[in-house]
Amino acid sequence: MAQTQNVCGECLKHPFKFTRLITVSGYQAPFPSLIKKLKYNHQLIYADLLGLLLADVIKQRYSEDELDLIDCIIAVPLHIKKHRIRGFNQAQLIANALLKALPLKARLIAPIVRHTPTIAQEGLTRRERTLNLKSAFSITGNGADLKGKHVVIIDDVVTTGATINSLCECLTSAGVVKVDVWCISRTELGDRAN
Repeated sequence: MAQTQNVCGECLKHPFKFTRLITVSGYQAPFPSLIKKLKYNHQLIYADLLGLLLADVIKQRYSEDELDLIDCIIAVPLHIKKHRIRGFNQAQLIANALLKALPLKARLIAPIVRHTPTIAQEGLTRRERTLNLKSAFSITGNGADLKGKHVVIIDDVVTTGATINSLCECLTSAGVVKVDVWCISRTELGDRAN
């Protein structure tokens, strides 16, 4: 079930700013349904399930020594308006469940805010997604703690990587030296994710 590659064709065409991407699965059944039930039907139990599945994959892909080198976990932030409407951040809930299941010394922090209310990414081209997210994130006051750190970003679905790249730029500008991405699903070219 777990998927990992050294460098995929997409990464060769469009280099990403993260070091490593770990995913539970491609964007295939049952994951699109589980993610949508969590995000849009408020079935929060699926955050626990998805977090546990992701934790199992991380245990397979990282040694205990590697996990000890991770300084902090950051869930992809929602804009405050979207957070108010939805009532929760699905990436944050997945991260919470994951941290309960993994023997991590790392702490969950949220030093990044999504200050620009970007339009929905669904249906946008890679270029449109990148432009939509340009300068959408910024570091908050406690972001100074990130200098020299190894950070993991948690997300539900990675599609083109535009959101992750924008976050990585924000983090590296704050002095982060290594960024890994852990997500539930990674879409293939042509797949659609919300």
